[in-house]
Amino acid sequence: MKKYFSLLSLIALVVACVDNPTAEDQSAELNWGTAALCIENPIAPGDSLCYHIEFKLDTLAGESELAKRLSEVLRDSVIYTGDYSTVQQAIQAFADSTEAEWKQEIGERYAYNPEYKDILQYYYTVEGYPEENGTDSILSYVTKTDCYLGGAHGSFVIFYYNFDKKTGKLLNINDIIPEEAEMLALKAMEEQLCKDWEAKDLADLQEKTGITLLGDLYLTNNFLIKGDSIEFLFNQYDIAPYAAGLISVTLPRK
Repeated sequence: MKKYFSLLSLIALVVACVDNPTAEDQSAELNWGTAALCIENPIAPGDSLCYHIEFKLDTLAGESELAKRLSEVLRDSVIYTGDYSTVQQAIQAFADSTEAEWKQEIGERYAYNPEYKDILQYYYTVEGYPEENGTDSILSYVTKTDCYLGGAHGSFVIFYYNFDKKTGKLLNINDIIPEEAEMLALKAMEEQLCKDWEAKDLADLQEKTGITLLGDLYLTNNFLIKGDSIEFLFNQYDIAPYAAGLISVTLPRK
């Protein structure tokens, strides 16, 4: 328990360093816009069933390092098309290539057996927006992707990205919790998950929830600073089977 409180004190100290904005940070006004696209077309001529592609991503205007880095992350890690100068162009390129693939794949399956048309309603939707985090010097941004691309079920994932507002740097968890505190943080995470799920230990937690069945706990970069706490989020298949859903654990910062 003493080690646990030492960890929390360390987290508070480290985060306090990034929570102290300069006058420049305080006066900076973020100019937000939106890159969006929506395509909804029949899966076969004259059919009422459709495939659906939709993006709605908040973006920053201007040439600041923060705006550039956010756009880069959205193109490379969210849309997965990095060779375009703007987020809107990347979205359009993704939609065009995806639509072409779906037309061929769905068309072939539909022609082979029209009775299966009800499960051929592919969709891919992505939204992204800034998230309030209780700090003045860090921009937190969340993306949510909901899709069905065939198979037994769809997929829903959430990712957090945290940027230093002044430099534009994409922060990782070691910028918040130093390497020497990792083991303490993992122990605190384990204890908190057991408490959340009323499990007596990690083995009991795994039996009840499936957590750690596919992988050990780790300090994921998928985290969100939330005022006086930090939320760590594990998506489907990160450390547990699909049925476990999204796994969230929150540790106090102070």
